[in-house]
Amino acid sequence: MMDASAAAAFESSVGPACDAPRNSGAALLALGMGSFALGTTEFLPVALLPTIAGDLAVSLPAAGLLVSGYAMGVTLLTPILSALFSGLPRKGMLISLMALFFVTNLACALAPSYGFLLAVRFFTAISHGVFLAAATNVATTLVGRGKEAHAIGVVFAGLSIAMATIVPLGSLLGQTLGWRVAFAGTAVLGLIAMIAQARYLPKLPAPTKRMTLAAQAAVLKQPRVLLTLAMTAIGYAGTFATFTYMTAILEEISGFHAIAVTLILGVIGLCITFGNIIGGKAADKKIYPALAGLFALVVVGMVGLWLAAPFKIAMIFAVIFFGIFMFSPGAGLQLLAVNQARRWTPGAVDVAAGLNQSAFNLGIAMGAVIGGQVVASPLGLGATPLISAGVVLLAIGLVGIGWRMDRNIDASPKEGSGEPEAFRIAVETPATVASQATV
Repeated sequence: MMDASAAAAFESSVGPACDAPRNSGAALLALGMGSFALGTTEFLPVALLPTIAGDLAVSLPAAGLLVSGYAMGVTLLTPILSALFSGLPRKGMLISLMALFFVTNLACALAPSYGFLLAVRFFTAISHGVFLAAATNVATTLVGRGKEAHAIGVVFAGLSIAMATIVPLGSLLGQTLGWRVAFAGTAVLGLIAMIAQARYLPKLPAPTKRMTLAAQAAVLKQPRVLLTLAMTAIGYAGTFATFTYMTAILEEISGFHAIAVTLILGVIGLCITFGNIIGGKAADKKIYPALAGLFALVVVGMVGLWLAAPFKIAMIFAVIFFGIFMFSPGAGLQLLAVNQARRWTPGAVDVAAGLNQSAFNLGIAMGAVIGGQVVASPLGLGATPLISAGVVLLAIGLVGIGWRMDRNIDASPKEGSGEPEAFRIAVETPATVASQATV
């Protein structure tokens, strides 16, 4: 789920895709292995929060900061470091970032204290955002013209696959052998990806155009773009206020065994994949009604979790419903960010796509904090989905404000679309496809 912050901005720093080199398939797979490892480490603590909290003698909300700290690292560090590293040769940078990933995850496995683990998790995020940004860029140079979007999809498929498979397996490993073993296994995934990239990535020159912080800052001066970013951040803050503590809810309130929880997490991953398809198709028709409707279904799913939590059978159905719709607004939010940037800051459309992914990670961080506050309050763990639903309702309110503001745009809308034709052209770019693929 999870991020390709600033990936789109990198898109414009290289020339058009070249003819596919030899072993381009293997090179793309090597990049996909990197995103696979990143997806594993981002969400692994979600499955291990009770285990980590018990072993390090900290509260469940404190353990939840391992999720929010990582997300804040991605949000804050990626735009700065992407600009700083934008002039470096791509292959060497990607390999170095995977090496950093290996070292930091190994340090997590050996962490002597909670504070050390929290700090290392924050700096692990350096490898996450910058790697995905550069990998997106490199993928488009590995294939022939017209295949750029497919190449980017291969890279980011690793994130979805990790959530649906390795994260649940990592949960099982952590429950049986300890959470440290799970982090050590994640480090090994990074090492394997690093070796594959060293072996199969061709030598690539440094980008001819450097990305600047000024270009990113210009986008943030536009109120309409900021409104869209706020929809993303608040909407996913509500989602992750519940999802961060899903394992704890399933174990402590529903009474599921750890192995059953692992299977349920795998089902959620599959549901997310299906939900992304639904959300994308809906957003292609009328974007504002789609966003309002999808967020409303997220609210329904959260209320369902709150009501069903004490009952195992009912909880399984509630989890499936929530899993389908929890990330479904993502494609529409990404599309809206690009549309608004195309109208108000046409020279920084790709930057807006990247910043929307930063807003997504900001939402993850906010959600973990909000959920932690609910858990620590007299309301307790069981009230987390209900409070989360209230947060998502705020996002629906923002969607309504944006919808009303855009009704008076002086352009003829496309037949069957809620957006002017000029707005929709941007969604055809590989950069947008890349950003959508991460949600």
